[in-house]
Amino acid sequence: MREGAGDAALPTSAVPGQVPGGAGLCVGECRVWADLDRVVAPHGETALEPKTMAVLMHLVERAGEVVSASELIDTVWHGRPMGDNPVYRCIAQLRRALGDDPRAPRYIATVPTKGYRLIAPVARQAPSPTEAPAPAPPAAPAGRRYARRWLVAGALCGVLALAWWAWPRARPAPPTPVEATLAVLPLQGSAQDDAGPRIAASLTDLVRQALARTPGLTVVADGSTVAATAAMSDARAVAGQLQVGYVLQGAVTSTPGGVRLDARLVEARSGRVLWQGGAMRPPQAVAMLRDDVVREVLKALDAPPLPTAPGADRAIHLDAYRVYLLGRERMRRADPASAADAIELYRRATILDPGFARAYLGLAQALMRAADADPGPAAVKRDEGRQALERAVALDPALGEAWSELARLADNPAQAEALYRRGLALSPNDGDGHVHYAQWLFLHGRVGEALGEIERARRIEPLAPELCLTQAFFVMIVRSDVAEHDRLVEQALAINPALPEALYQLAYSKWEYSGHFAEAAQLIERALAVQPEWPQARALARDIYLDLGDPAAAEAALGTAPPPLAMLEIAQYRGDPAAAAAAAAGIAAARWPDHGPQASAAQAVRDAALARGDPASALQVLQSVDAAHAGQMPMWYRGFDAVYAHVLVLAGRRGEGRARARQLLALVDAHGLGRAPDWFSREHSAAFAVLGNDARALDALGHSVANGQVYRWWYLAGHDPLYAHLRDDPRFQALDRLVRRHRDEQRALLARMRREASSRE
Repeated sequence: MREGAGDAALPTSAVPGQVPGGAGLCVGECRVWADLDRVVAPHGETALEPKTMAVLMHLVERAGEVVSASELIDTVWHGRPMGDNPVYRCIAQLRRALGDDPRAPRYIATVPTKGYRLIAPVARQAPSPTEAPAPAPPAAPAGRRYARRWLVAGALCGVLALAWWAWPRARPAPPTPVEATLAVLPLQGSAQDDAGPRIAASLTDLVRQALARTPGLTVVADGSTVAATAAMSDARAVAGQLQVGYVLQGAVTSTPGGVRLDARLVEARSGRVLWQGGAMRPPQAVAMLRDDVVREVLKALDAPPLPTAPGADRAIHLDAYRVYLLGRERMRRADPASAADAIELYRRATILDPGFARAYLGLAQALMRAADADPGPAAVKRDEGRQALERAVALDPALGEAWSELARLADNPAQAEALYRRGLALSPNDGDGHVHYAQWLFLHGRVGEALGEIERARRIEPLAPELCLTQAFFVMIVRSDVAEHDRLVEQALAINPALPEALYQLAYSKWEYSGHFAEAAQLIERALAVQPEWPQARALARDIYLDLGDPAAAEAALGTAPPPLAMLEIAQYRGDPAAAAAAAAGIAAARWPDHGPQASAAQAVRDAALARGDPASALQVLQSVDAAHAGQMPMWYRGFDAVYAHVLVLAGRRGEGRARARQLLALVDAHGLGRAPDWFSREHSAAFAVLGNDARALDALGHSVANGQVYRWWYLAGHDPLYAHLRDDPRFQALDRLVRRHRDEQRALLARMRREASSRE
């Protein structure tokens, strides 16, 4: 490629001595480049969206003052509504870019019901040239860029057999390959017909898949790359959004006689071009174009060349590849109809090219998704899926994704793990494989390892909000880090502000882990606005409203004809143990709903039995539930264990009940290591109450209140027979007054939040 031809479309190194973007701002420990929409923090550099930078600049102008959301909307969005809570989304992005913790803010503090305040010191300072991120020069008009490529392609049509490659005169020092991260941006295609874009899409995927086989190199998956490039055009902004160090970009020109690929590898932070080149091949030799660019990219990254994969030299059937990509696009949609379309598209690809291993892999994945959605013909579809996978690995034994899919069908745990490990060794950037392996590890009690797999998957798919939620869930299970959990869920909401699962998960955290009932109510109301008939969201809304002291809202949240079990907590709140027990009646022991610290069904059975003076009947029910869960992870039933221990004591089996309480203490003490202090204080309090150690029960209860774990306090303080003898104790009464005052404050806060939201509409 001629030096300088097309350079205007790509980031280049900064010119020494110039200060791009004007003088920088120091905000706390971070450097802010407003003109370039970039923030350089101790943890790294982030590209911001223009609106997000505008929010930050307005906060800087009003540093130390409270700025309301409505003022930001008027200033930044000029009063126009821009989607679901744009200010919330921008603040979340700023906190990530600045490395700020909303629970212990050093940069942006939230002032409840009023707005936000920049609390970090601000200083204006002209940086040295080496500190400033280099701006991307303006892009040449697309027509001129493509016209040049057409001229070059036309001049070379007579010498297609002589492929050539060109490099810049000065090749910068290669980066360290350790933990290098790369995004292959969609190659641009131009042609007289639509062949160019089709070939460009196929080459993009071929190059990405080949590079993704490189050990130690994280290659972002196409889903996140396509999402980022659809939202912004600047390559360095895309790199910031994807959190990668390097981007590969280029263009494909197709003529009746040949295909030309021009590409360059750019270091995202500095804008340096590490390598650039161009090549032209006959249409049937696009695999050679792929191999050419992959070889040079790995050389520029100082990575060893890839071993030749089986069948790597086979011709690429471009029509089959196009159909395969259409099938993958359908698979990104969640509806059953799209899965059915994908099955037919993948089948068509295998008909066009019977040796196309990835088409058989896609067919198997689509069949298994269809089997999950429709249990009727599931067995037939799974068998067909297995056959497709076996065909895929027969055609390409190095196709790691197929081995990982076979692991999902394995009945033997040892065999499944061996298949997962083999698949991920062959395809280290298989994001789905890491997710499925994480789920498998989780089901086998290896949650710490599962968290590592999800973290890896998130580096591959940084813009998949569902992975943020999974990682957040695992973070809570592994170390109960509420701030990190909430940060990850907020990342999911920054990607998709209306994602109901994220709204639900954050609402649950605010309710159970922090006692922020007002925020929890608003979040679950947003989730229900998106998905009104979601039973889990309705049940969580019920629980939040009960803790806010609003039983009418709790009952209304369940709808007009709620299932009987959903009314259990309403009956408990009203002090009707018989109705609560009736709501829990008929649940199969293996499907008992009590998980984690909450055990409302077990409490309902116990309380009704006590009201009848027949604790033995409760023991009979809870024994069957305990037996059904034998061998499962005990931590999932710790709340149930506390009630069961109490029922054993009430039924006259004091020794067994006390032993069960001591087992519970040992269990939560072991699992409490590495978590926030006194995390399992509610469980400690219940166990000590069963053991008759009232002083320690009250101590633990005090820690629970201090931690904000005051969910279902109305039941503990008003109805739970385990604490009946403590209700006249001054310490218990003091805690009760504290929680009731907190409830009233949260209820008033929710009313103010609703008024403010209404005034903005």
